Amino acid sequence: MSVNMEIIIGTYEEFLLGYKIDIKDNKPAIIQTFADKSHSGSIRCVAVKDQWVASGATDDRIFIYDMSTRKQAQILLSHDGTVNSLAFTPDGTHLLSAADDGRMVATRLKTWFNDATWKKAHSGSNVTHVSCHPSGKLALSLGSDLVLRTWNLVKGRVAYKTNLKSRNTLGFQPDCLTWSPNGDYFTLTGQRVVEFWSIKTADVVRSQKTKSKPICLVWIADDVCLVGLEDGKILWLTVDSEDEKEIVAHNSRVKAMHSFKDNLVTASSSGEIKVWQIIKNKQKLKEIASTNIGCRPTCLGVLDLEQFGTNYIISSTIEEAKDVKPIKPKAMPVPRGIVTIEYDNEDDSKLDSDGEEDEDEDDNEDEDDDDTENDADSVAEEDSDDAEEENDKGVEENETSEESSDDCDEEEENPEPSVRLPKSRKHKMQILKSQEKGNKKQKLDNSKKQQPKPKFPQQKSNKQKLKK
Repeated sequence: MSVNMEIIIGTYEEFLLGYKIDIKDNKPAIIQTFADKSHSGSIRCVAVKDQWVASGATDDRIFIYDMSTRKQAQILLSHDGTVNSLAFTPDGTHLLSAADDGRMVATRLKTWFNDATWKKAHSGSNVTHVSCHPSGKLALSLGSDLVLRTWNLVKGRVAYKTNLKSRNTLGFQPDCLTWSPNGDYFTLTGQRVVEFWSIKTADVVRSQKTKSKPICLVWIADDVCLVGLEDGKILWLTVDSEDEKEIVAHNSRVKAMHSFKDNLVTASSSGEIKVWQIIKNKQKLKEIASTNIGCRPTCLGVLDLEQFGTNYIISSTIEEAKDVKPIKPKAMPVPRGIVTIEYDNEDDSKLDSDGEEDEDEDDNEDEDDDDTENDADSVAEEDSDDAEEENDKGVEENETSEESSDDCDEEEENPEPSVRLPKSRKHKMQILKSQEKGNKKQKLDNSKKQQPKPKFPQQKSNKQKLKK
């Protein structure tokens, strides 16, 4: 008997392993196909969709493999914490990832661009689980804040929140968040309980107590699921029935499970891998083959080899593509047409104008000291000149104040990052105006100095009068 599938297993020892079922000595046997050690930390999650295989680990990285060419396709650096959960959308266009940094990211396949990044998907708490609805329009996420969030993937926002803190049966670490094949139910597990939730009522339709802690769960029909327990047994449960059946599978806890057509793959914490045939009408599991991988498995997935055809060759290694470079999350582009300009010489122009005004005041003071003996007519002329200069200054100050107020309004309306640009035409016009103003002042000063001062007869002092 030969099952046309490849088992993908992630381990604590940082290995990503591949196995297939083949006939050996007229018996089905599990044979290793490849071993890849690209991660620098224990692998926490594996997801498989079509030809794509994704693995996330404690090294904050996500490796993407294209199994049609059996090469690494990309390395994603979308997270700054342990990657806890990965899930492909049913249409195979995006990969959802959740990590300890509190982010949930939707990455588009092939282009590897982050279409959506929710930096605080659970108010900054660790995101532990993410599961996509079979329709591809909804997703569920679970975090350490004990809040179950329902996401509208079409609009990219939270549609509903369910606080699980009041449900003491689930404990402080709910687990096994999985959808049924038709999307009518999803499951949550606690310390010793399995809960079936209905999407129609958004509430629990059945709660099943267990003798041991549930570790993993897999659906084999729209209303039937198998639960792997810590004591090595598998529990057969039906949503509409209170019946349950225990099946002894391993000597140690069942760490991971995955169903493929009428077959079931299980992995124990001791490294034992078994392939079973599912007999639904009798609620039985028939063992096909088993082996020990010599590592501690953490997660597993199944790759369908029928999609590659009969000429597909399974190589013993996964090649590392030389042109693959890690992709960091790209920043969102700045909206077009919004620019904030900073002037480099703005302070210098202000200092120059202040210095010119100080020089003018000093000149005026000197002239006042020299012309204290002038008559009222000359004083009136100087006052009129000063008034005209003050009016000119007032007009220019009003223009500059209006321009600065317009700039402030634009900055308040568009609080975007400032962009340093070269001197604009507006700035050049301001410089020319200041230069023309300085030239006018110099001409006025020169004309005043060139005009001959009127001579008046000196009045005799009182002392001279007394002497006479």
